[in-house]
Amino acid sequence: MKLFYMSGACSLAPHIVLEWIGKPFELGRVERGKTREPDFLAVNPVGKVPALIEEDGRILTEAEAILLYLAEKFPDEHLGASPTLEARYEMHKWMSYLTGDVHPAFYPYFVPQRYITDEHHYHAIREAAYKQIDACFQLLDRYMSDRTYMVEDRRTILDAYLFVFCRWGNTLPKSFTDYTNLHRFLTQMANDAGVQRAMQAQNISL
Repeated sequence: MKLFYMSGACSLAPHIVLEWIGKPFELGRVERGKTREPDFLAVNPVGKVPALIEEDGRILTEAEAILLYLAEKFPDEHLGASPTLEARYEMHKWMSYLTGDVHPAFYPYFVPQRYITDEHHYHAIREAAYKQIDACFQLLDRYMSDRTYMVEDRRTILDAYLFVFCRWGNTLPKSFTDYTNLHRFLTQMANDAGVQRAMQAQNISL
């Protein structure tokens, strides 16, 4: 397997999961601003990381789909949902929330130029985006108040995904320590050996 990633992007989540799984894999680094280059577009025509090339040459894209794929491909690692209807629902509910609400809330904060060409309005766009991010983090902070992991009281692919967004939270105007439970989760995950290996490989820190 070969994972194409951009340092610190959402592709960090499947990178962490691959470290947890412990099977051999390669890394292909894509520099920021280079996802529309012909070489990478040949891998993923959408021009986004992550992309995972399987041994048989199949190319998998989209972080959520890759995470779920890895959990099902390596069931002995117990990184997916338990085989009950309720557990699968909880897994998909939170995966959908992280993908559909939390992740896109950051887009206008990080890249306001996608939404408007007048630089004078970037600050206003970031302020509006921050309110949405803050609302997401407040909800997640309440949810994690009595939890060590997102679901089932064990490490799953959801935790790798949530870690990415908590790490991004360190760039926000509000101190991330104000989200007491998420900050505890971030610290806990930062001490995980697989997380540390992935961050070292990507040359990033908290």
